[in-house]
Amino acid sequence: MANSFAPTTQTVDIRPIPRATTFAIDKGGVGKTSCSANVAGQAASAGYKTLIIDLDPVGSLHSDLGYPKNSGTELFDALRKGNPLPILEGIRPNLDVVVGGEELRDLQGILFSRGQSAIEGFASMLSLSLGAIADPYDLIVIDTPPGDPWITEGALCISSALVIPTRSDDGSLDAVENTAHKFMRARHFNPDLRLAGALLFGIGSMSRRIARQTRERLDEMLGDAAPVFNTRIRYQETAAIDARRQGKLIHELSPAVQEAVKDRLLALQRGESPDDANGLLATNVGELAKEYTALTQEVLTRLTEIEEEISNG
Repeated sequence: MANSFAPTTQTVDIRPIPRATTFAIDKGGVGKTSCSANVAGQAASAGYKTLIIDLDPVGSLHSDLGYPKNSGTELFDALRKGNPLPILEGIRPNLDVVVGGEELRDLQGILFSRGQSAIEGFASMLSLSLGAIADPYDLIVIDTPPGDPWITEGALCISSALVIPTRSDDGSLDAVENTAHKFMRARHFNPDLRLAGALLFGIGSMSRRIARQTRERLDEMLGDAAPVFNTRIRYQETAAIDARRQGKLIHELSPAVQEAVKDRLLALQRGESPDDANGLLATNVGELAKEYTALTQEVLTRLTEIEEEISNG
């Protein structure tokens, strides 16, 4: 007897969304959410009407952008019912957010009950619900989880481009290769999907040899499929802690850090003991902010190239 619980094959409607850029890698702790948030924020500050979508059930994007943590109920309901994605508007000038949360994981069971594969079914849901609200945006950034591969592959099925952040350790580079496999599978549904590039994240500012060796391995792994971005994001733990405690992006944090350093110096000049200056740990985030600016410029340039590639066939 056939298994009555086995999913049946159904035709699904998956339509790629122009300007949708997914940040993904099969590993946590490699800067994916930080890069998603800061690129989206920098693009918005430059005048691009930007939407960032949190598809990570952990929902950690709220710490980077400073909005309350959410269960993802509204996003879950919109996808399940085929309604437009719920937008949290004006989180920054030109920057809106679709808030994620843990309830996203429940979609997998619903898709199974409908006789759909999780990847194709989720891609179809996302294509419909995102497509309904995508038109006003110059850039759509999608943050994906390190686990839940059906979410990542579903997002890639409707995206124009993939950005892969990675650290230099072997585990991270193995995860790049796994993510590249997901990219190739997604292209079965979305031939216009392009690999925008790989990004070196969390490398010390003086670690030139490590950066060079990592770049050489990525070039060898990816071949002609995509560039490795020239910009690399340095390791600066105090900046990451301050940014998430304050709910600020790095370029927003920089003036506050400068003011805190100034206050400490003035206190010392007066013979007083400097306090924690608003609890900030970092003493300089200016160079890190410049790196995120440069990264955003590279990403936007690469997206323009991808649009031209697709339009030229």
